[in-house]
Amino acid sequence: MKRIIYSLTLLLAFASCESVVEGLNNDPNNFTDTSLGLVLNHANLNVVAVAEAHPNRIATIFTDQFGGNDRQYGTLNIYSTLQTDYDEVWEDIYQRGIAQCQIAKQKAQDGSNAVAEGQATILEAYHFGEAALLFGDIPFSQVNSSDFEDPEFEGQVAVLNNVIGLLDAGIALVGTSPAANNVFSTSSSWAQIANALKARYYLALGDNANANASATAANFTSKANDWSIIHTSTNFSENLFWQFQVEQRQDYLKVEGSLDFSYMSKLLNTAEAEYKGNSKTDETARYNYYVNGNDINTTAGGFAAVDNNYSVISFEEMQLIIAETEVGSDNNAALTALNAVRASHAAQFTAGQYDPYVITDFQVGGELYDGTSEDSSLNMEVMLEKYCSVIGLPTYSDVRRTDNLVGVPIKGTGTTVIPQRFLYPQTEAASNSNFPGVVDQYVPTPVNN
Repeated sequence: MKRIIYSLTLLLAFASCESVVEGLNNDPNNFTDTSLGLVLNHANLNVVAVAEAHPNRIATIFTDQFGGNDRQYGTLNIYSTLQTDYDEVWEDIYQRGIAQCQIAKQKAQDGSNAVAEGQATILEAYHFGEAALLFGDIPFSQVNSSDFEDPEFEGQVAVLNNVIGLLDAGIALVGTSPAANNVFSTSSSWAQIANALKARYYLALGDNANANASATAANFTSKANDWSIIHTSTNFSENLFWQFQVEQRQDYLKVEGSLDFSYMSKLLNTAEAEYKGNSKTDETARYNYYVNGNDINTTAGGFAAVDNNYSVISFEEMQLIIAETEVGSDNNAALTALNAVRASHAAQFTAGQYDPYVITDFQVGGELYDGTSEDSSLNMEVMLEKYCSVIGLPTYSDVRRTDNLVGVPIKGTGTTVIPQRFLYPQTEAASNSNFPGVVDQYVPTPVNN
């Protein structure tokens, strides 16, 4: 990884978000600088490339929420993967993401704009945090420093703790500023978004107390709080799953992968033995939201509808972090959080059924009792609910850190686990003298050891 001074390649593609002449010199062919607003806007936009695009699709394949079916995605479905598969992911995170966040942060500091500095800091933390969860040890403190042309890789645990420090710094700067903008629809403030990210990263670190406290501080009380990427039917603003399915790579990613229908679809399908419904739960409407035949549902009202917003952080994720971290200490609080998600489903999937659970449902004689204990029964229902509610990257983290508690089928040969990490990219191996060497995809990252 070489030090990045400025990267304006993608900024030009999004220039419509701000006047292309503001902050630039008079020669349209000789760019020397661009405005804080445009750089910060790109930092926001790049979240889409991480949370909804290629890395997220890989995560849905590894977790068997969806299935890889054709060509490259057919091989990913059986965990056959190369370093070059992750070149673009690394570039999106570091060159197009972190570099722009750091540029925006410096511009905000130079202009004494504390709120913009805080936003850029939170976005920087997001990119570093997701990189650490996916790859393990990563470059962090030396990235884009003039003192280090080739940054060293730092430990995953230390990076995640430093990411939480960045989030705290961002919270101190943003005040109550709203997080809604031309990229994201949300009723949340930037401080709420930062606390939600803290909850995600504390959970990955195994710090349940702080994960619970952060999720509670995030105060996601409904779907309106979702940090949700705005999509419309306008060209280039469509849902990225829709774009991929309809316009770019038809049949690459489906509900029926190269081997079988996805595990998530089976959990929601009344005709399958794996169906998770019960006398209080009818998942038919949610199944139809995700599934259309053997495809991901791209029709109106479906998960991948052209204009369906995509949640980077959701009400479900926050409530189910609260639920998981309360199990065993306050099961009634865990149940309250789980039932809040079920009530939200009842409002969204009106043809379904999501009656509230009571604690006896998880005790001896209860319909959801697993034969072991109230705690394990309640925890399994929480984790199955999260698996079916939160798509992609957070679930990939969950499956790995819980040793596949929900029972995702192993689709590759010669392994008893799903891939435990993304491979370090070939571009980094070729350009960074401090590259630590290739780590096999089945070796757990430090937080999951």
